[in-house]
Amino acid sequence: MEKLKEDCIITDERLEYMKAIAELYVPNLEAEIYKNICTTTALPIFIKRYNQNKLKEYGKFTYEKYVANKEIQDTLKGLRIDIDKFWFLLLFIFDYTCGTCIDGMKGYGAGIEQLKEAVKAIVENHERTTPYGITFKSPIKITVEIGDKDKRTIVIDSPDAIAHTAASIINSINEIEDHPWMQNQRMTFIPTEEKQTIHIWMFYKMFQDFFNLPPYKKQFNRRRKKGEQGLSLSKIFLVSKLIYFTRLSTNTKFDESDENLRGYISLHKGRIINSVNSIY
Repeated sequence: MEKLKEDCIITDERLEYMKAIAELYVPNLEAEIYKNICTTTALPIFIKRYNQNKLKEYGKFTYEKYVANKEIQDTLKGLRIDIDKFWFLLLFIFDYTCGTCIDGMKGYGAGIEQLKEAVKAIVENHERTTPYGITFKSPIKITVEIGDKDKRTIVIDSPDAIAHTAASIINSINEIEDHPWMQNQRMTFIPTEEKQTIHIWMFYKMFQDFFNLPPYKKQFNRRRKKGEQGLSLSKIFLVSKLIYFTRLSTNTKFDESDENLRGYISLHKGRIINSVNSIY
């Protein structure tokens, strides 16, 4: 297919589906304030990656093989889905999930977030307070490490000292949050990779979110008519076939039924992926 025009305002009509899901996952918040700017920050990145053939870094599937896959094409046509628009949706979802689950980044909070997390853990571990001191449910200690090569370690394991430390932070939390150092805190990111089952679940979830968008929820909700026996209009089975087609999984069961995918959906229901996308 020819390259996409690099215009984020008057976009290529083939990007309609891709743009719709990108606005949900990677919205440009400034678009609510300023007019004539792209409604998703993912759009210019995707267009550039597509035109420079960088999408092939993850997937080896092609448009030719996509249109030649009769079962996928029959389902898309049965649902009245535009073949080319769906192709770019598939490319984006595949690229986005790879950027999250294969080459994702996990952020570790600095400053106030670390303090809040530590205090929360201490408070949840509190068992009782007596005239003789504090008792915790489980053994607890605070470790302070100074230096790298010649490391110096200080361990605070006194329940009373730990409890007073937590109480001091709680009593001063408003002042701590308002301090300029905390206002300017940054997150530290390190590379991370999610399990394959999570990647597959996220791939499905993005398609599910797309099909639930207001413009498409009714539009692509069809039932088989007479003469369409043998035609699958199941969107879950469609995504299952796409999982095998893109080789997110080489398990042929994904191409034969949606049973495996339904198991993954049940396994990861309600999951929140904390990885940050390294591409978008």
